[in-house]
Amino acid sequence: MNLKARDIIGVGIASLLVFPVVFFAVLLGTGVAHLEFSDTSVLKEQLSGYLERFDSEQQQFDKEQSNLYKANVKMADSLEQAKKEIQEEIARLEALRAENAQLRNEVFAERERIDKLVDESKSLSEQKVQELAEVYGSMKPVEAAPILLNLDNVSIARIIKRVPEVRAQAKLMAAIGAMDNRRAANITKTLGWKKEGL
Repeated sequence: MNLKARDIIGVGIASLLVFPVVFFAVLLGTGVAHLEFSDTSVLKEQLSGYLERFDSEQQQFDKEQSNLYKANVKMADSLEQAKKEIQEEIARLEALRAENAQLRNEVFAERERIDKLVDESKSLSEQKVQELAEVYGSMKPVEAAPILLNLDNVSIARIIKRVPEVRAQAKLMAAIGAMDNRRAANITKTLGWKKEGL
């Protein structure tokens, strides 16, 4: 059997055209479908009543849909505005966070600089106290005591503490006690209470 493409196409087209007719005939034959002929005036009345009812229902439905659409547009606008405000707030907070980090870094750097200066100052102060202790330790206690009494008790205690010899420390305290025994007692307390801080 030698079929050409033209024959196959022809059979396909014929099948497509004949199928609906055959299908409808089968439906009619089995009773699934049936044809009815009625008075057209009754049909027109039924159709016009349906259309009237449909028009009023459609208008109501259209009105509700329009109201819903307007409400949705309004809600979308308010959501868009809220989104915009949130994004602006996020940007503002990010800027504040960056500024805060920068200020924190500046404060940290300034604190380090101040700590360094304080350490240098303490070092210089300790060096100065040590030099004064050597000077007053080499002086006669009777000569050093009046000069030392011009300083505050803590400074006197720091200087005496750093005098190299214990015997020289004792002589200085005795000379200060001879001049002002109350201050000598306070200096002695300071020496005892603040050994580590001096």
